[in-house]
Amino acid sequence: MRPNVLIVDDDQAFLRLIQKDLEGFSETFNVLTADSGNSALDLLKKTYVSFVVSDLRMPGMDGFELLSGILKKFPDIPVYMMTSYDKPKTKDVVIKSGATGYLKKPFTAIELFGEITKTLNKKAEGGSLHNVTLETFLQLIEMEQQTSTLRIVDKKGNRGGVLFFRNGELMNARVGENQGKDAAYEILSWSNVSLSIEHDCVFQEKIIRGDLQAILLDAMRVKDELAEEIEMEEEAANSEILLDSPIQEKKPESAVANPKPTAREIPTKKPEIAAKVRPVKKDVEVTKLSPIDTIRMKIKNSIGSRDGVLDIYHDPNWDALIDQGLNIGNAFNCGCLNVLYANRETNDQFIIVPGEETTVISISSNSPWDRILEVLG
Repeated sequence: MRPNVLIVDDDQAFLRLIQKDLEGFSETFNVLTADSGNSALDLLKKTYVSFVVSDLRMPGMDGFELLSGILKKFPDIPVYMMTSYDKPKTKDVVIKSGATGYLKKPFTAIELFGEITKTLNKKAEGGSLHNVTLETFLQLIEMEQQTSTLRIVDKKGNRGGVLFFRNGELMNARVGENQGKDAAYEILSWSNVSLSIEHDCVFQEKIIRGDLQAILLDAMRVKDELAEEIEMEEEAANSEILLDSPIQEKKPESAVANPKPTAREIPTKKPEIAAKVRPVKKDVEVTKLSPIDTIRMKIKNSIGSRDGVLDIYHDPNWDALIDQGLNIGNAFNCGCLNVLYANRETNDQFIIVPGEETTVISISSNSPWDRILEVLG
């Protein structure tokens, strides 16, 4: 998505002229116009804008008031002020008020283009990434304690937002004029995104309270719910396509003979599973994601392709170990057992998730198992 540049001036003839002069640079950015400060703020609420150029003297809300409003509600957007009434101290006052730059009228389209591209290039000096897993990248910023401003574009919904980090902490987020945790949740619900990185942050005070990992987990839960709703809507819209019921897994013979093995009988590999599919009936209702698919989606959304997961399956042979863990938790008043990590001497590693059916996640030796525990815990 090309950047949007907003030109604000009460002179309609000037707006038409500058918009026409900048048409030759349409491959670099889009030009939007507003004839008043109020119109500019209304547009900023609805449209993702990367750069603002405003006249200083305007009836009603003048350039200084507009600048103040942008700094308050859209603090990451650079603002250039322009004026025909240039005085010796005007530029100093404008810059001290928070403007990024200053232009004296008249100026050429080439001069304006140069200022716009110089600022936009500086804002993207950290580079850009496309088709990334946003959660993974944010965790990297936290681990490396980076100070950055991330401009995220949702390519599916053609929306934009900003995340602000200082020393690895999420300070604030913005979508339109909305800021704070709700804006962060909205950004983190987007799936197909591109982002650009600026090595700076306008916020010194932490607006968003809470740990990044907790926010990511909450956002992932919301994303899962949205994905299920979308899936249900898409499937309901096409009533001729019916889904089979989830694969029914056959319990291994050892489980039938000894349904509650001792705690020492820890399996070395998963049991063989015989798939059995029910015949499709016309009145079959659309089914939700199976527990295995839900766990797989949570891990992928949070960690990405480098999760090290080899396989996920149900295995009742681990029930005895789960029972032992529950007994220990009750004895020491530690609460319920949510997830368990097992590392065998043979370097086989497993993550066990209790439930109606015990779920086993087989992982590789380089898997970030601790992060998987955080996701599922």
